[in-house]
Amino acid sequence: MSSSAGLDAVHRVTSSTLFVLTGAPGVGKSAILRQLEGSFATVPEPAREVLAEERARGGDFVPDRDAARFVALLLERAIRAHGAAAESGVVTVFDRGVPDCIAYATVLRVDPGPALEASLLHRYHREVAILEPWPEIYTTDDERTMTFDQTIAFHEAIIDAYERANYSFAVVPHDAIDRRAEHVRGFILERSAPNAAPR
Repeated sequence: MSSSAGLDAVHRVTSSTLFVLTGAPGVGKSAILRQLEGSFATVPEPAREVLAEERARGGDFVPDRDAARFVALLLERAIRAHGAAAESGVVTVFDRGVPDCIAYATVLRVDPGPALEASLLHRYHREVAILEPWPEIYTTDDERTMTFDQTIAFHEAIIDAYERANYSFAVVPHDAIDRRAEHVRGFILERSAPNAAPR
């Protein structure tokens, strides 16, 4: 087997077990992920972790102080989480994936090149579950400070980022949280089945 064929095989294996749930801030990703914890391995959103840690220690690696370093930290964590999940071999759901770092870089006006390069190397299932902005449920908190209008721009940046990284989307409909979680659960089970056809 050639090295390129071997790499393709690795990508097929890992991407068939790794799933991304993405969308702008405040669309319900974290709530859905909590409901999926009993069914799959889950990985929380790195941005909220980094923001909380930096604010707790009075650090500068936040978007309004050092956007480039903030995006670099997100990318490092996303790559590390991807590698750990791929090595585990179990079906894993991520609250954001490596391509989300392209969107952060774009919105924060820093170089998206490293994130784009990483997105082509560290792969997930080619169809990504995306939640669209929903004003009726949007709220802010210490880590989520965007206005709703800003989330629209972020949503558009996410779409562009994943398309640049050669992914397609499956939209999660607006609905009650339990039904949205069940929708995502079915989406993953259908695509992670041993004999599931490539999409």
